[in-house]
Amino acid sequence: MADEKDELKMITHLLDVEKEANSLISQAMEQANKKIEAARAKYNEEYKQNVDKLIDELKKRFDDSVKSVSENHSKIIQDYESSLEAKEQHYAQFKAVLDKLLLEKSQVL
Repeated sequence: MADEKDELKMITHLLDVEKEANSLISQAMEQANKKIEAARAKYNEEYKQNVDKLIDELKKRFDDSVKSVSENHSKIIQDYESSLEAKEQHYAQFKAVLDKLLLEKSQVL
């Protein structure tokens, strides 16, 4: 009888130890998951900040590039218009050429 009681106590003690070990493992896993989640959140935030910073830099470079191209385009157009205005106009000669061409066309018809 005493042997059975001792065996029962031992089995009960071993089950209690196993239960406590299981509890410790569960707690350790929970802590590990919390740490992993905290680290993931931290690095996701850092990644988002870096991506946002890169997007802002690229957007600024794009806007600067568009502004530069637009200013250059406006200058080219303005220079071209100035060169056209500076050229001498030959209205009488232009009218004479048109009259000649129209006269030739009317004679063909």
